[in-house]
Amino acid sequence: MKFALTGQQIMHSKSPALFAAAYHNHRRYSYELLPATTIGQAMSLFHSLSLLGMNVTAPYKQKVLVYLDKFSKEVEQVGAANVVLRQGGQLVAYNTDVVGVTDAFIQNGVAIQGKTALVLGAGGAGQAATYALKKGGARVFWANRSIAGIKTVAKHYKVDCLPLDDVSKHLAEVNLVVNTLPVMAPALENLPLNETHVVLDADYKHNPLAKLSAERHARYISGLSWLLWQAVPAFFYFTGVMPDVPAMKRVLFPSNDFPL
Repeated sequence: MKFALTGQQIMHSKSPALFAAAYHNHRRYSYELLPATTIGQAMSLFHSLSLLGMNVTAPYKQKVLVYLDKFSKEVEQVGAANVVLRQGGQLVAYNTDVVGVTDAFIQNGVAIQGKTALVLGAGGAGQAATYALKKGGARVFWANRSIAGIKTVAKHYKVDCLPLDDVSKHLAEVNLVVNTLPVMAPALENLPLNETHVVLDADYKHNPLAKLSAERHARYISGLSWLLWQAVPAFFYFTGVMPDVPAMKRVLFPSNDFPL
């Protein structure tokens, strides 16, 4: 059984090591990286290599949908997928980012119900985070450089949307901050975080808000937590076998320097 991850700028990805740890006793499974310059190229590789399943990351989580036959409930709600799976002659889309965001907080002892959250960014990860937090019982502010493209979706989710330049004005109302932006936006460089905030970055390579969170005494959760908790159900979809979660944790947090 062959699986892979596709996207752009993925050569640093920890997913192959994570998959190897998850199924260290199952040698019939393989997992590789498939960097692709277009989603069309990614899907061509998926078919030519006869992959059973594939993880999808930026910038293809939304673009991949036109190539797929069936959507899970989460994909229908979010409009993005991070898992593609061959099932019954069809290509089925799943979104485990929703669980990944929720469990990144819950597994670190942070409740979502009754909190006020701020989501930064409106790509596939941002939409998944917004949906997950709203579903979990939080009031959500959804911020993006331009809000024109997210107003309709924000209304559907029943969340408030605002431009990035206005984020600081609302931060005093917020408990949870989820950053899904691919680069540090100027509007966030002096974000007035404090000890009442819990911050989750999606980008575990650059950890854009880690330094600022430490300086402002906000609690910080690495994007590695999101990576872990979205991977657990994704790998189960692929294999039908529950992955070895403790082994996965040891790959991501070998010295226990980060929360789980």
